[in-house]
Amino acid sequence: MTFKAVIFDLDGVIVNTVPLYHKATLPVADKLGISFTEEDNLAYQGRPRMELVQMLVERSNQSFSHEEMIELGEWRNRNYQQLIAQLTEDDLMPGMKAFIQDLANESIPMALASASSNADFVLHQLGLFSYFDVIMDPKALKNGKPHPEIFVTAADRLGVAYKDCVAIEDGEAGLEAILSTQMFSIGVGTSSYLSAADWTISQTSFLTLEKVRAQYRQRQEK
Repeated sequence: MTFKAVIFDLDGVIVNTVPLYHKATLPVADKLGISFTEEDNLAYQGRPRMELVQMLVERSNQSFSHEEMIELGEWRNRNYQQLIAQLTEDDLMPGMKAFIQDLANESIPMALASASSNADFVLHQLGLFSYFDVIMDPKALKNGKPHPEIFVTAADRLGVAYKDCVAIEDGEAGLEAILSTQMFSIGVGTSSYLSAADWTISQTSFLTLEKVRAQYRQRQEK
């Protein structure tokens, strides 16, 4: 018995855009007169943009209209778009191109479940767009991570049962979403919350088709 599909997060799994998120948010935090640390950045990784803006505004103890908060979010997104425009295949996480290529060679369908509204553009920049059968549009969903909607909808569109899917995340909200489904979860990184995943790897270079199959098989045998 083996898995039949893989669902990926984008940032921190396929490409290391985590520092870019931090850099794009800093000007907004500076305008609000607050700090925004790397730890803050990781805590909000994978969450909707406006949820981040809401947190920043609340921390500043200032009052903003809904329209002003939208503009803050759009400003932050423009900053981010300028940064990701410089991405190339060299920015892929270690081993990810080979892993994705191996999945494609085995005709294993893939989906992208990212909270980023720039996911299509990033995949094009990295030369990976054509590998994905489903790319979720977070704006079309009612719920953001940690709600599992983005993952289960991706599986539904692939036509694969949840228990037959592998889902890969580095963010706390995304992992929480996966854990509320029957999917096999892989956590990437060294953060303590990742220990809740079915399989945790410190870096993406450990991710191979053979290892995922072996880990998936072990869980099925328990």
